[in-house]
Amino acid sequence: MKKSFLITATAICSIIIFQAFTTANQPRWKNLQILPQNISENDLDSIMHHFTASLNVKCNFCHARNTETNKMDFASDAKGEKMVARKMMIMAIDINKNHFQPMEDEWKKGEGQPITTIATADSVQYMLKHVTCYTCHHGSAHVESKPPIVEDKGRPAAPPTRN
Repeated sequence: MKKSFLITATAICSIIIFQAFTTANQPRWKNLQILPQNISENDLDSIMHHFTASLNVKCNFCHARNTETNKMDFASDAKGEKMVARKMMIMAIDINKNHFQPMEDEWKKGEGQPITTIATADSVQYMLKHVTCYTCHHGSAHVESKPPIVEDKGRPAAPPTRN
């Protein structure tokens, strides 16, 4: 009788202790609206680094600094650029998801014949699935919407060379 009581009491105490050290299922990130809450820190950092490289900006372009702690407040919506970034993410997701179907579907319609012979199926599929910030921004925070200035002979100016 004493043994079963001790085993039961030990089990109950163990459960209570383990519950005390278990965290509730709280969201890991504050104010993520487009990206999933269960995104890993590595994946989130990778996406943010893609943004900074694609627009040639730093974190403070979209994120505000908390003046009291003098640290970045990544959850804050104080800067309008963050809302623009969210809208751009939705646009890129829409383009990739809804406007480019996998090439296999197109090939089935054409009875297995490729639409083009310029690129391989893998390279076409890769290009179509990966419209990103860099696709338009090319390292500039603000996208150019005007064509280049025309030179004398009616031809557009040569694009700048990249290193």
